[in-house]
Amino acid sequence: MNFIAERRLPRLIVFIIVFAMLLFCNVSFSVEQQSCKILDHDLAQGVYSGGCKDGLAHGYGTVSGMSSYRGDFYAGKKHGKGDKTMPNGDRYVGDFRDDYRHGKGVYIWGSKTPWAGDRYEGEYQRDLRHGLGAYKWSNGDRYEGLWKDDLRLGLSVMEKRRAEAAAAAEKGVKVGAKLCADEKWDLLIRQRLLGKIESIIGDAVRVRILEVEGGYFKYQGKILTAGDEFVDEALHWQACEQN
Repeated sequence: MNFIAERRLPRLIVFIIVFAMLLFCNVSFSVEQQSCKILDHDLAQGVYSGGCKDGLAHGYGTVSGMSSYRGDFYAGKKHGKGDKTMPNGDRYVGDFRDDYRHGKGVYIWGSKTPWAGDRYEGEYQRDLRHGLGAYKWSNGDRYEGLWKDDLRLGLSVMEKRRAEAAAAAEKGVKVGAKLCADEKWDLLIRQRLLGKIESIIGDAVRVRILEVEGGYFKYQGKILTAGDEFVDEALHWQACEQN
């Protein structure tokens, strides 16, 4: 029995040594990853995996937690190309510099915000929309143009339409008014119309046709003549004496 025990003992010792070495390696790897600091406070509490230099995230890496990120790091900061999702569900994919959104990128607002579904695609400067960019609202409205210090320098499509409708209203677009239009309704026919505004529907008007140059015209696939009614954008119409 003693002889058998003596033969088994070296094997047991070898097993213990190998197990200890593996455990030490795992602990060392874990400590190394945990000690690799990330300076973005949204990501600091997450689990990091990736390059590390001088105790700071460096190179390509991923972070998972309340916020998540995958992309480039430099000295603990997001720097280069990256994809970050915030705790509220907002997501940014694009260029980073010194932990800021800087360069070109796409920002999509998350479901936990009042702007859920809105989207911006364009240029950034230190987290601010700056330069050329397009903003698309979830309701379909859109602005495309210049931005400065996170503010757009123009009107959206719907805002332009409302402004044009208001300008048209100043020219006499009101219920009961007789107005004229000179429009190219298809590729070949341009006609002068005389109509009466029956009602106003937002940015549009319901027009009853009084006279049509040529007797009829084609609109939205229908042949219309004097007496017919149709809905059109208010900006197409103006007082006849101004036409």
